[in-house]
Amino acid sequence: MLYPVAGIVAEYNPLHKGHLYHAERARETCGAEAAVAVLSSNFVQRGEPALLDKWTRAKTALSCGIDLVLELPVIFSSHNAGVFANAAVDILAATGAVTHLSFGAENPDCLVDSIIDILLEEPEPFKLSLKKYLTAGFSYVEARARAAEELLPGSAALLAGSNNTLALSYMMRIKKKNYPMRPVPVKRLGSAYNCAELEEIPSATAIRAALREERRSEALLYMPAAAAGILEDALNTGRACVSHDTFWKLLRAVILRTKTEELANCAEIGEGVEYKMRAAAREAKSFKEWTDACTSKRYPAGRIRRSAVHAALGLDHWTNRAAQRLGPPYIRVLGMNEKGRALLREMRERSALPVVTTYGKAARVSPYAAKAARYEALACELWEELIPNGSYGEEHKRKVIMV
Repeated sequence: MLYPVAGIVAEYNPLHKGHLYHAERARETCGAEAAVAVLSSNFVQRGEPALLDKWTRAKTALSCGIDLVLELPVIFSSHNAGVFANAAVDILAATGAVTHLSFGAENPDCLVDSIIDILLEEPEPFKLSLKKYLTAGFSYVEARARAAEELLPGSAALLAGSNNTLALSYMMRIKKKNYPMRPVPVKRLGSAYNCAELEEIPSATAIRAALREERRSEALLYMPAAAAGILEDALNTGRACVSHDTFWKLLRAVILRTKTEELANCAEIGEGVEYKMRAAAREAKSFKEWTDACTSKRYPAGRIRRSAVHAALGLDHWTNRAAQRLGPPYIRVLGMNEKGRALLREMRERSALPVVTTYGKAARVSPYAAKAARYEALACELWEELIPNGSYGEEHKRKVIMV
């Protein structure tokens, strides 16, 4: 038996030097014999198509120290921090093999039980303040931060960090479910999550921005050599989604052909924002321009982008809420090395969820699993339409990556 085992929730969009540092630090901190990553689907948490498909990103993960890569289905991966984190932690816990969960944070020393308890238990004063700020038109994230600040000064600043928010979500899930996993926060190095400037340890945002600006050589310098080589190969063969232009054309067509009341039935869309989305779609010339036109204090840009993904996939409110209630229906393996094979053997004996390796096997687990798998296949097919050299039916042909 491999012990201990570090779990990591990742997007690797793309994998850069900061990610490599985190993976190495995670293993070192908990003395891990192996590392398992749960990897986002082809549409990521910020509400955009991923730069590389999940299979290519799994390959970069395996090239940079991860032993086993598992899939985070699209119904969870392109979602708010809470849904994203809950599903990812559930998958790692369900393996029966992961002993530690490591994640990056802007302020790892400040992730204390007091704020976790407030967010998890929601005492009455917190609920009243939360309602007050929501009524005032703030987004849920901002309203929660302001309400927490009133009970525990300093909370708002802590919750302002993107990585802090996800870190707290991971820790809340572990505590709520009483999972036998130890949190291992690691100080985030380098640029902030949304920083678009290339620095010594840049954000993935900065690398994607450089690629859009045709500064490929410069962008690749900030990635581990193996990951840079895989990305360059994808760029050369037309297997990367650098531009969002095609996604915008498809999304615009979907929004304009969909009746307002039908649009309001898509996950995370409501409170009249569907009217703004349709009106903006008539005028906007790009995905960013449309997002900016729809953004408000109540509906920040990330939520608008995720709503767009849900509209493109046809993910409705009922299915969305059911998935949040039921959690991941299976564990799907994307790639592994020799240690990953050993972990997989353990998982087949100890996992709390069915372990599958193909789309077909995932769809046969249960009716709910079949529905989740169909959304996953649709997301993968849609992503193929967004790249220069897409291939219809690619998801059905894929086999587990063996290193």
